[in-house]
Amino acid sequence: MDKKLIAFMVIAAVLGVGLGVYRSPARKQGAAQDLFPPEKLQGYVTDTHIKVVDDGKGGRPVVATAVTPYGIKPAQVSPTGYGALLALHRQFPKSDWISVFIAEDSAMAEASNWVGVAELRIGKVVITGGVPTQAQIDSLNKSGILVRRPSPADLKLTATVFDSTGSLTAARWDLSQTLMGAGSGRIDKSHFLSLSLETSPLHAAAKALGKDPKEVQSTLLSVTRYYWLNAGELL
Repeated sequence: MDKKLIAFMVIAAVLGVGLGVYRSPARKQGAAQDLFPPEKLQGYVTDTHIKVVDDGKGGRPVVATAVTPYGIKPAQVSPTGYGALLALHRQFPKSDWISVFIAEDSAMAEASNWVGVAELRIGKVVITGGVPTQAQIDSLNKSGILVRRPSPADLKLTATVFDSTGSLTAARWDLSQTLMGAGSGRIDKSHFLSLSLETSPLHAAAKALGKDPKEVQSTLLSVTRYYWLNAGELL
């Protein structure tokens, strides 16, 4: 082979490697911008606390919770999900599956009452959930199915019940992951809403609050329905 041709091929190869090195960060940056465009982040709730529950080792998805201050607005759920995913994507850039469960207030996180779930999976972002509309709430209440937005007193009640035992918190977290945290599919929400009157922490919490156990259960189920009414729905 002609020596000049060989020399040209070597130079071209070296230049090709060099261009690959310099273009790679641009491609990665472009991919991140495609996944998390600025307009999708508008409305992110500041002071959101993100906690990694599973770091994804061994091929598992990265799982985290994002707890916002109480009072999130419907339009803030999606951008908060995008913002949490962006932060975790930067922390775990090699993971192709990240799930973030979003709750307003730590008491709702303990009860696995999520305003939404954000997932980054194989280069695609999906946000599901969202808080119900007043029309949805009114319709269910008229049919005898109580649904209500929690008040500060309801947050205290929920915290009292779930602080009484770790097993109740763990069981509802595991169930919420099973129903919501592993991709799409029809969600059977009915199982999540069961909370037996015979549950000892329920009675203990009711006694501590000076309330009837049935009243405590009714409040917990009404609040849970509020957060789970739109579970699995695309935002």
